[in-house]
Amino acid sequence: MDFALDDEQTLIAQTVRRFVDKDVRAWAADADRAGAAPPRLTAVAGDLGFFLDAVPEASGGMLDGPYSHLRRAVRGHELGRGCAGMAALLETNVEPALAVGRWGSAAAAEALFGSLSAGGLATTARDSRGTLDISRDADGLRVTGKLGPVPALGTARHVLLMARCGDEPVLALIDTAGGRRAPFVPSGWRAAAWGTLTLEAASVPAAMILARGPAAADATAEVLTWYKVSLAARAAGVAVSAMEHARKYADERVQFGRPIGHFESLIRLRDDADTGAAAVRLMALHAAWQADRVKDDSTRAAAHDAASRARVMAGDVVDRATVDAVQILGGYGFVNDYPVEKLMRDARAFAQLLGDERFDRILAVRAQQGA
Repeated sequence: MDFALDDEQTLIAQTVRRFVDKDVRAWAADADRAGAAPPRLTAVAGDLGFFLDAVPEASGGMLDGPYSHLRRAVRGHELGRGCAGMAALLETNVEPALAVGRWGSAAAAEALFGSLSAGGLATTARDSRGTLDISRDADGLRVTGKLGPVPALGTARHVLLMARCGDEPVLALIDTAGGRRAPFVPSGWRAAAWGTLTLEAASVPAAMILARGPAAADATAEVLTWYKVSLAARAAGVAVSAMEHARKYADERVQFGRPIGHFESLIRLRDDADTGAAAVRLMALHAAWQADRVKDDSTRAAAHDAASRARVMAGDVVDRATVDAVQILGGYGFVNDYPVEKLMRDARAFAQLLGDERFDRILAVRAQQGA
């Protein structure tokens, strides 16, 4: 068993790290205050292969062969070190593009890939609480209700929706032109172009329904696996970044004649955070490795379980690491002149997107017990 990154993965990590250190971190504070990513992000990130990496070459993208979730997790960890909001934008097209490429009709592929190739965005949403009213309409669906807030939905042209029509799971591609979209700026990930979408009996043609019934349940499990792996990797990067900033401050701040970073209590805080971040990174990489090897029900379930546990651990670790970073900075930790204040706000979304992870696993256990 080899735990080392191969040459391609190492090059990806180094390239994205340079991009993060040179550009993303320099833009992060202004993007957070403005509640929007800088215009240059699209051009610079596009040159590095973001946005179209999951779109097939034949449809104007860069994907030639199977998609590597392991490579995505490697780059996601580096993106998390820079800005969680901009990282969300850079990763937002992956799930919709992979899902449509895997299960979509020719019409769905033409609509989505044409939009993405022209510079558009797509995002992913899950109706985890069943708040949408979805009914059958001939071979298609009618959707009423409110989606979001979701990252990138403020500007996205398409939404990959995981939901239920009655008792039947469905996976569908929604055109946001069929509803009312509204921007939303939360406290964390402020640069991620969050938004909501209100639908009133919006028509979803049969060609835009990727899967129904048991096939949709399996497809949804895979989409959630992809998303959760990416979230876990990025959360580990945020935790690492928090400790990088805290360590720098602690080495410079002198109290009682020596840097506060020499005090045992602060060394312990940093060490625990570093341990947690390292563990989450390994869990995310392992889950990504499993996601790349899904071939049947057994491997699909194993990958989903690994991704779910990585995401739960990541949420706990990034919460603790960012709070501890603020504690190390003391009163300055709450001032937005220092990056750790932003990182603490950014940490919250990692445990909230796409539903409550622990509750989902409780329901899964109960379903097994009932069987």
